[in-house]
Amino acid sequence: MSVPVTQNNSFDNILFAADLSTSSAAALSYAVGLARHFQSLLNIVNVVPAEICQDAQPPDPFYFRHSAENRMAHLVASEMFHGVRHREFVEEEQGNLPDVLSKLIWKLNIDLVILGSRGRGGMGKVLLGSISEEIANCAPCSILTVGPNVSSIPLGELTIRRILCATSLLPGSAKILAYALWLGEHEHAQVDFLHAIHSPSDFGTANSDIEKAKAMNQLKQLVALEAGHTVEIGVIVEIGKLAEQILKVAKRRSVDLIVMGPSSTSHPRIASHLPWVTPHQVLSQAHCPILTVRV
Repeated sequence: MSVPVTQNNSFDNILFAADLSTSSAAALSYAVGLARHFQSLLNIVNVVPAEICQDAQPPDPFYFRHSAENRMAHLVASEMFHGVRHREFVEEEQGNLPDVLSKLIWKLNIDLVILGSRGRGGMGKVLLGSISEEIANCAPCSILTVGPNVSSIPLGELTIRRILCATSLLPGSAKILAYALWLGEHEHAQVDFLHAIHSPSDFGTANSDIEKAKAMNQLKQLVALEAGHTVEIGVIVEIGKLAEQILKVAKRRSVDLIVMGPSSTSHPRIASHLPWVTPHQVLSQAHCPILTVRV
């Protein structure tokens, strides 16, 4: 199956979901870096739950909104926004944050959402969930999530030289691979494609070699190594749990970005509470951002 490098992708319109806390500092640096790099319009949005505002008491019943607006004004006055087209919003909305952001994505015609994540694990994640993962699983556009182990990038120094794209080889994989190829073309970056075979413990050596060879052939056909693109490509097949292999290869190859699809779930809110799902395991440990491509 041949996958051409698609040219209709863009990062023209970026949304940064700001919670105005120190935990989103690295995500903000990527938002500004990408907006400057792609000459995008950066939409900086802070959502204030309407329920909180309604419960506010005198003397200032609008305290939470005013506070968000003041902090937003202070944020965008920073020198880091110099030369970046941007606009800021403080949205007072009913409903949970993922639903509110999904409406804004459609309203503002967003191509890419950038989020910070604390990478909450264990019982904290079971009880409280992960808003960033829920958004990545249900948003109608691509999501760049910056996890707790990702460092802020210096002003004007965004570089994407090596991309790791994880694929399951299932229907929908073609779009994810094509997206990674497009980005690799744009950035003149090497793109490594990874497929992991999650085998049972009694998987024999002979069978594992056969399965790896079959998967390698599928993967080579999918990325169309004979195609006329200029992307430098690597094809990797490993045996083991997908999250472990993604993290191992990402570290070994010193990748700048991991590209993958969303969780395969019809219940994104429930999945966001599960600490063992692959996206969470990768996000909580990766030292580079995760780009989730909508399939």
